Amino acid sequence: MIYTIYLDTLGACFLCSLISFRLHYPIHLKLFSLSLGLGLVTEILAVYVIKHYHLSNNYLIYSSYMLVEYCLYAVYFKFIIHGSKARQFISAFLMAFPVVWIITTFYIFHKNGWNSYVVLFGDAFTIAMCIVYFREVFISDQLIDFKVSPEFWIAAALLIFSCCELPITGILNYLAVKYQKEALLLEDVLQLLNIFMYLIIIYAYLCRLLTNTTKYL
Repeated sequence: MIYTIYLDTLGACFLCSLISFRLHYPIHLKLFSLSLGLGLVTEILAVYVIKHYHLSNNYLIYSSYMLVEYCLYAVYFKFIIHGSKARQFISAFLMAFPVVWIITTFYIFHKNGWNSYVVLFGDAFTIAMCIVYFREVFISDQLIDFKVSPEFWIAAALLIFSCCELPITGILNYLAVKYQKEALLLEDVLQLLNIFMYLIIIYAYLCRLLTNTTKYL
């Protein structure tokens, strides 16, 4: 039930994000829209593989998606963050993250294990970049109307979700082995957090229409 609502919300979020192409939003919002579309395709593919190929799990599909997802987040933040040190850090992340992914996926957790290290590494990076972005926004001389700022709401959504997901992911593998009921409950919590995040992102893409501010400055 929760997964169905999550999938519907993700689909609605992706469809709403396509407005960025119609209204000529900046390229970073179009890029983020593509990451949403990729997430939707991944979810559909993960279900299809389990149903039709009778595999024990679909971890490799999700792990492969996370490699692309966090790299797209990094490129997105590189567009909206202006500090030179932060941008250098993002470039370093883009070089290091694929290496971390390969080592953890094939040598630590292997293809059939849930790669929690990639999530921890990616979420920690996302949280750091959201904080850097908010710092730049709050000390900037340029006035920003948060009501009509898609970047602000996307960063808020990512920050809330990543801060909640990071500690849950850190203990999920252990709970899956020792306390399966608690692990399943936390998975439901993650789905609810996903739904909340995507609802905020829907607003991020529609906020200019809702406030009759279609021109992007």
